[in-house]
Amino acid sequence: MRSNTRLLVLATSVFAVATHATAQTATSVSPPQQAKPAAAKPAAAALAAPAFSGLREKLVVAMPKTYAKSETMLLWGDYFNHLARCGNIDLQNAQGESLDRSTNIDTLSEKELIDGVASGRVQLAQVNPGLVPQLVALGQPAPFAVPGNKASGQRNSYKLILIARVDSPFTKPQDLVGKKIAHTTPTSNSGNMAPRALFPALGLVPDQNYEVVFSNGHERSVTGVMHGFYPAAAVASDLYQRMVVKGDVKGSSIRTLWESPPFMTETWTLSKDVSPELQNRVKKCSYSYAFSPKLRQLLPGNDTFLPINFERDFATVMEVFNKTQKAQTPKPG
Repeated sequence: MRSNTRLLVLATSVFAVATHATAQTATSVSPPQQAKPAAAKPAAAALAAPAFSGLREKLVVAMPKTYAKSETMLLWGDYFNHLARCGNIDLQNAQGESLDRSTNIDTLSEKELIDGVASGRVQLAQVNPGLVPQLVALGQPAPFAVPGNKASGQRNSYKLILIARVDSPFTKPQDLVGKKIAHTTPTSNSGNMAPRALFPALGLVPDQNYEVVFSNGHERSVTGVMHGFYPAAAVASDLYQRMVVKGDVKGSSIRTLWESPPFMTETWTLSKDVSPELQNRVKKCSYSYAFSPKLRQLLPGNDTFLPINFERDFATVMEVFNKTQKAQTPKPG
């Protein structure tokens, strides 16, 4: 689907401001007669000023347990800093501690995220696509943002992939009949619900043609296949690629036996208890955020957040969810 980065986040912010000021100064030096020290001050002041004035609002944020807290903040701390500054928002964890310290971010399990957003204890969260239908069914708003490319308008997506070791005897899905296949968690779209909806057409009915074992995470599934704990695993292609980029796994050691059509990736959602005015702040500031170099490396081709059209963007996810729900409904008689 790791050290304290507080100083790194602060240093990054200072470097960004310093770089901006340097760029302003360089612009003002040519031609020489325009080199006025005072000219850079309004730009620096504009950078520090929030886009929304008035009362500073509070917002409780939580993230999934995809990474450790320190790595989560290394990736998303710059976005949180932008959101806090632009929206004039005090971002906090559930204990009321400010997120200006990297160790304060709450990282929750899928069930904890659902319960937190539904109850209003969590007001802003990143959620995997498998949780979205459940939140919408509970009366929560559809997600408002997904990573994407500003120029092309292309939204980030992933595929469900079925993987095995490259030196294994498995070359096609049907070779796994009678074997174990790792799923991630019961509520995961790509890690459980999508396989249950899509694998039967491949001749792999879960719990009938193969034994389902839960690994408790995409990274655990990939690592389990790599080390021979599982013959195969159903994982999200984007999370697998992130492991390759980070050097956690060699792509040459893994074989992809099958892949699905594209799915929407992780999105950002707000609790229905957040006021319309504060929702507006969060959305506008999120759409204006330019991804940090670290995020661009993690999410190749993506440079900002794009709005979501739920019916269009989550059509495949909802199809999988509805098929899974239907399959789980007890048959009469």
